[in-house]
Amino acid sequence: MESSSQRHELIRREPIFHHPELIWDASSFDEQIAEDFNEVGASGRCYSRSEVKEIVLGRLKGTHADSLTDGYRIEGAESRILADDVVQVLYTLRTPSRVTRRSTLYRRRDSTWQAVFHQGTVVEGATG
Repeated sequence: MESSSQRHELIRREPIFHHPELIWDASSFDEQIAEDFNEVGASGRCYSRSEVKEIVLGRLKGTHADSLTDGYRIEGAESRILADDVVQVLYTLRTPSRVTRRSTLYRRRDSTWQAVFHQGTVVEGATG
């Protein structure tokens, strides 16, 4: 890990799939998301990279609903260095309908950081 500014930049990417300036098409998705990416959604369902890519690109085309259209707030964001080239970003995401705790693992390949894993867990009884 080269600097705290790089760690802060990873925090600013979150939530990773809701920043059209980072992911705006299939090519930019491939740049940001590692080939071996997978996700555990707030429902507990596991998603493959290809499933997530289809959903994200569908949101951009307007064929899939965006789960954060009613706004969101990130709280308590922090990053942890897990290895020289692996950083975990942790935060709480509040929306009007629910609160989730989220974690994204980023891995650096050469000079590029890519998301390799994401998990969101609903906080029972919490309100946005």
